[in-house]
Amino acid sequence: MSVAFQRIETKKKSTRVAEQVAEAIRRGVYHVGDRLPPERVIAEQMGVSRPSVREALSALQLAGVLESRPGDGTYVARIPDEFGYRVLSLLEESESPVEAIEARRVLEEAVVSSAARRMTEEALRAIQAPLERMRDAASRASFEDFSASNVAFHLAIARATGNSLIERAIRLVVEVMGQQLALELRRRDYTPDSTFFAEAFRVHEELYDALALRDPRNAAAAMARHFDMIEAALRRE
Repeated sequence: MSVAFQRIETKKKSTRVAEQVAEAIRRGVYHVGDRLPPERVIAEQMGVSRPSVREALSALQLAGVLESRPGDGTYVARIPDEFGYRVLSLLEESESPVEAIEARRVLEEAVVSSAARRMTEEALRAIQAPLERMRDAASRASFEDFSASNVAFHLAIARATGNSLIERAIRLVVEVMGQQLALELRRRDYTPDSTFFAEAFRVHEELYDALALRDPRNAAAAMARHFDMIEAALRRE
């Protein structure tokens, strides 16, 4: 069997694993629809641990480059593009997920306070729509749909400030940090249960209620509880 990968000698090994796999796909060593070698084989060829390979493959799955088929293996879904390489950069450049969430907390508590003061009925309806989708996703225990609706919910709050710069900043923060959080949850093989969905929906409903009352203080407090929940989950081993 030919050896497609090189040994890894760098500090952040999962990043180099992901880069080599992406480059092998880009060069045509593996094509869309091809199955990759098992994690064990990739780990042996690169001289890294299987957890490093697993983290790298999870990042590529998040970027849409790879597709995991339970019981069958990991397949190439598409050629890496700019978004894919942006996700890979999170492995190398980002701080810990807890620090990232702490930074996002500071930003979003201020944003939700501003949104509460400027709330209009139209903006409130725009926030309610993704909240209802979150309710539906929670009832189906669909983490993917819940996450997508969660992003839309937070962006709608930012839009309610009426400040396009704030909206663009929150979009970047939510998308990038959301990718990082997803990577961390994948790394830990975390599977949300019914309690997670119930608590996550409840705190977003509290956020909506405070915004509906145009109450900046309670809106910020609800946002703080939201991030308390995320940080607690990340610190839980």
